Amino acid sequence: MTYPELGAVVQLGPVPYELLDELPGLYSSLRSTRAWFAAIDQMIPNGACILSNPRHVLVFTLKNDTVKILNKGFVISSDDTRRACQAIFAALPEARRIRIEVPFAPRELLLPHRVLDVIYPLVIDLPDTVEGYYASLGSRTRKNVRNFQNRLRSSYPDVKTEVQAPDPNDMRELVEQFITWNIRRMRAGGHVSSFEKDKTRRSTVTELMLRGGAQAVTTTIDGRLAAVEFVHYVGNAATIYAGAFDDQYADVHLGFLSTYWAICETARGGARQCHLLWTGDYYKGRLGAHPSTASQLSVFRTEAQRFWAFDEVREIGWRRCKEKVRSLLRIG
Repeated sequence: MTYPELGAVVQLGPVPYELLDELPGLYSSLRSTRAWFAAIDQMIPNGACILSNPRHVLVFTLKNDTVKILNKGFVISSDDTRRACQAIFAALPEARRIRIEVPFAPRELLLPHRVLDVIYPLVIDLPDTVEGYYASLGSRTRKNVRNFQNRLRSSYPDVKTEVQAPDPNDMRELVEQFITWNIRRMRAGGHVSSFEKDKTRRSTVTELMLRGGAQAVTTTIDGRLAAVEFVHYVGNAATIYAGAFDDQYADVHLGFLSTYWAICETARGGARQCHLLWTGDYYKGRLGAHPSTASQLSVFRTEAQRFWAFDEVREIGWRRCKEKVRSLLRIG
């Protein structure tokens, strides 16, 4: 279905691989890749909206009366988002709402909508060289990097870091070790790891590492694995999806250094941005990460449909209640 006045084409049915394979080059976002859709979203797109001038490829699923745009972490203007939503509504008369994550202020969309959530992904803008990245850090962080590295190498002379492209069996072993360290460290801090809360998370993370062709930045001490960071390259950006270390090396700040070395490897690998997702560990800011803003929206065909979407009101209220309880528990 073609909509010349919107510069849009909407295709229904299985999305051709050639369209899906455009996404990395268009958006440089791990969260807008076939690997993410299959492993994390666990959804197969059954439609696409293609915009021209500028070109965008938005893939989606339709279930009942809701369209879910699978693209996430991508840059698109409010005008282009509006065009895409209008084309999808025209092509799918049964659709009542479109769920989409956008990087602009929701009011700019100029369509009936409700903000479901706001997230703050962390991004590092990388210079051309590792030396340039190091120079971009604050003086205190540079001093810490020097001191931490000297202390580590003084205590453990046989420390080595390397970049690997593990085969599937090795990748599974690395993920299992990462999960073991994660659970142990969370328990030590009085918390419960997401891998214990959600028993399916182990398999979804493993699947993402395999489907996404992740690299592993590994650190060994005396020949034994001591830390690992998982890095995905998509377009001109890299994403450090996760990392962990053996907590027997906490006193020499191996967790901080492991992440720093992984960021250096992304700069060395040619990435112009390094994404650290959205976990707000304080040290990520010291390593140059700054928060961006992304709003998760429901966009409606009419204002009346927005008003009657009571399921969303309940969903938002319940989530805010849980967040309040978690906040009070942390304070207590």
